[in-house]
Amino acid sequence: MDIREKLTFKIDIFTPETLPMARLAQYLTQLSLLYGNNENVHFEKVKKGSALLQVAVEEVAFPKVFKRLQSVKTLARDVDQDVTKAYKALDALLRNDNAVGSISRSKGGKILDFPGRKMPSPECYSVVQPTSVDGVIIKIGGKDDTIPVALRDQEGKLFNCQVRGQTFAKELSAYYLGHQLRVHGDAKWTRSADGVWEMEILNIASYEEIDSEPLDKVFEELKNIPNNGWTKLDDPLKEWKKNRGIE
Repeated sequence: MDIREKLTFKIDIFTPETLPMARLAQYLTQLSLLYGNNENVHFEKVKKGSALLQVAVEEVAFPKVFKRLQSVKTLARDVDQDVTKAYKALDALLRNDNAVGSISRSKGGKILDFPGRKMPSPECYSVVQPTSVDGVIIKIGGKDDTIPVALRDQEGKLFNCQVRGQTFAKELSAYYLGHQLRVHGDAKWTRSADGVWEMEILNIASYEEIDSEPLDKVFEELKNIPNNGWTKLDDPLKEWKKNRGIE
């Protein structure tokens, strides 16, 4: 016998008649990530009343789904980052729709709340501070006194920069698609509502060439230096990438 537990996600501001299809798809995408266990969780319908998004969870998977939801509610230290990310994405959708939400089970009542509009939106703000970035110039040019410059680092990340004055720009243009540079200056950083800092623009004041020798060769040379911590690692390049958040 196929015993399935019903879970219902409630959006108080909508009804089945007023919930846009595109928005429904966004909610279902994040709910799927929140519930996990994709092979055992099945969307059934949007129930009447408020918009009630009902899914059926197969008996074998329900303990896992329930544990994921509880880990958010209890702020468990081992909570899966995908679960946290999906929860925040759902709450952001609700806040943007001026709604609040909750997840309930057919027997047992409410499991998880989403504050939505009740939670004040985090403020976005910017600061300017001294910053240095490494990269290769992949774009430079413009007709104004402030000239755009784009750098790309070894991991492929792009940095938007600018220089003042044609003389300085012409000097930098000699490095176009050439040696890797380390540029210094004041950068504008903006903190998003999610708490993530992003550099918007860097005003280049100075620069220097940096060694473009491959990292694997650099770490190989480091192994030959006595009392070097890198020598204790089996794969120092992998550890370096891990520390940089590359893998």
